[in-house]
Amino acid sequence: VLSPILPSRARVRSARLNAEVALALNQGGSLAAMLGQCCESLVEHLDAAFARIWILNERTATLELAASAGLYTNLDGSHSRIPLGQFKVGRIAQNKTPHLTNAVQSDPAVSDHEWALREGMVAFAGYPLLVEGRVLGVMGLFARHPLNEETLGAMAQAADSVALGVERKATEGRLLESETRFSAAFRQSPAMQSLIRASDRTLV
Repeated sequence: VLSPILPSRARVRSARLNAEVALALNQGGSLAAMLGQCCESLVEHLDAAFARIWILNERTATLELAASAGLYTNLDGSHSRIPLGQFKVGRIAQNKTPHLTNAVQSDPAVSDHEWALREGMVAFAGYPLLVEGRVLGVMGLFARHPLNEETLGAMAQAADSVALGVERKATEGRLLESETRFSAAFRQSPAMQSLIRASDRTLV
């Protein structure tokens, strides 16, 4: 009798993470709320101390912190706005490649080693949010224990889903803005003004 092949812990963890991310992205609501739920899922299923998602502001070439869960939930502070190419997060966005390190406390790219030592941070994993090769942001997490490549693997599919969710929200925003502008322009058009005056005369 053959023994059943059980899925590895990493595959189970990845499946649960991606199921929750998909649910968060399809529930509707604001982008901030959706991304906040995604960060909470990263903390829970990847055993992170905290997780964050930055969205790229293309106009200013700056990554803006959009969601944070775990040890830190505030969206202000020194890493709320990261220029493209600076620090680990900025380089992940610029290079469009994931990054993993288990030497946070001694890494020269980490700006505050005292913080890392005080909080017991050991590892960092980050993944770019990409749609058709265009970077939309970065998803990252810190942990108090070493991480392996399986963490990046678990983040990969989640990052793809988050990127598509961010793109969809941006498209919805552009459509709404376009409809609003068109509606305002139409109301001010000579044809519409003539209809309004004719309607007013009819009501008199």
